[in-house]
Amino acid sequence: TDIDGSNSLSLRLDQENKNLGRYSATRRVARAVFFATAPRGEGTNGVDLKTITLGVAQPGEAPGTFADALRRLSSDATYMYVDGAQYWFSSRPNIIRTAAGMATNFTKEDADAEVRKRIQSLRPLGPFKGVHAFPDGPGDVTDDDDGVRLVVLPMNAHHIANEQDSPAINAAAAILAQRNAGPRLNRNLLVFLAAHEARITELREGVFIYLAWQSILEKRDSMNLTPNDVRLAESKVRETNETVSQRIIEAFQFTLVPQLEAGKRDIVWHQSRPSGNGNLFERIARKLESEERLITSYGGTRVRMDIDRIPLWKVRGDISVGDLWKAYCEYPYMTRLASIDVLLNAISNGLGNLQWATETFAYAEAHDGSKWVGMVVAQNAMPRTSGLVVRATEADNQIQEQAKVIPGGVGGVGGAEVTGTPVPGAPVGPVPGPVVALKSRYYGRFNLDSVRAVRQLGELLKNVVEHLEKSGGTVSMTLEINADSPGFDDRIQRVVKENATQLGAEVQEFE
Repeated sequence: TDIDGSNSLSLRLDQENKNLGRYSATRRVARAVFFATAPRGEGTNGVDLKTITLGVAQPGEAPGTFADALRRLSSDATYMYVDGAQYWFSSRPNIIRTAAGMATNFTKEDADAEVRKRIQSLRPLGPFKGVHAFPDGPGDVTDDDDGVRLVVLPMNAHHIANEQDSPAINAAAAILAQRNAGPRLNRNLLVFLAAHEARITELREGVFIYLAWQSILEKRDSMNLTPNDVRLAESKVRETNETVSQRIIEAFQFTLVPQLEAGKRDIVWHQSRPSGNGNLFERIARKLESEERLITSYGGTRVRMDIDRIPLWKVRGDISVGDLWKAYCEYPYMTRLASIDVLLNAISNGLGNLQWATETFAYAEAHDGSKWVGMVVAQNAMPRTSGLVVRATEADNQIQEQAKVIPGGVGGVGGAEVTGTPVPGAPVGPVPGPVVALKSRYYGRFNLDSVRAVRQLGELLKNVVEHLEKSGGTVSMTLEINADSPGFDDRIQRVVKENATQLGAEVQEFE
């Protein structure tokens, strides 16, 4: 004890006993640890469970009672220390209880700020062009047309499953309706994420503990921490950091997607939950892609269907690529394309379709007032935002008109004579002079998405293979799989090799 007794171990024991209340087994264990706290000659402190049990157990009492009492004591006592299997009291509060006490000093604003910082720093973003974490209002969310953005709503704007009138939906509707300087234009480029009401408290408590341990580690010198305390604090920071990251994924489990039927005014909110592996953004994107509410790969036939369904064709029978992308950005009843690159690739896909006259469209660089110039059909080309998507009917009419004025021609596009395989939809006439040799072999290589591979294969069979077979030739297809990983374990290698062999793999190898 010290001189005046204000910092004595006996005083600490009295304080512990008041906290422990009526649990007699725990109080007996506490007294045993107290008496064993006196330094021994060999310079060691403390006592182990076996010695405690031998010292306090009476005939007829179960030894396990005191083991439970010691576990409770080590977690609840303020002045008790544990090092491996040794237990003892000290006049200084232990670091675990210090952290628990410091955690109560943080506010929910502190926790929310930490969660916001973590979400904002998550990488990669997946297909999202940007992430807005915890916006204070509609003005904090930009209204750009560069791609789909994810808005993570503040935790006070939580959501309740299957509700269409929750704090989260009200906050999302306000952001969807307004921007910084008036009504929002690009409403189809926003996706929202909200927290589950029941998980918010748990998340904040986890953040409190993490901030407390982080604060202790930062103040190690002023708190005179021992090397053991420093190691414990570092371990706890890592542990609580992982806990907070996991609880963020568990808490933010509602993806809210605005959708609207053409001709109606009221937005309906589609609700889904992120799934799969990866960080939070990748899980959200994977779920939305599987539901086709966020498109990262699109086909020309789908673009044609979208334009016909609304319809978006101008009176002249075309629409600029820029205006088409604007429609995808602004109208929630349009398909939600991740970025303009998705649209450009889809248009290119449609231009390469040999059945463009019935399934897709044509493309032209411009219109000179009387005709489209620089028209492209049935061949691969990358469009520009200033170019025009031309309705197949009008494009075919122009091709046939131009074919009439080309001497001995077989049809042309933009005044150019067509040789080789005739363009579908164009008139076919005799070709004077030498016969041009037809190409007799085709090779194509396609990248398949693991989520939509089955659908993509179906589209390839319909739009490519069927047309190749119509020529009377033979078609063969080979699937090539390339997979990279930090390391495939023995079980995965065995399963993959066995399954691939059964499915007819000609060549396979792990390296």
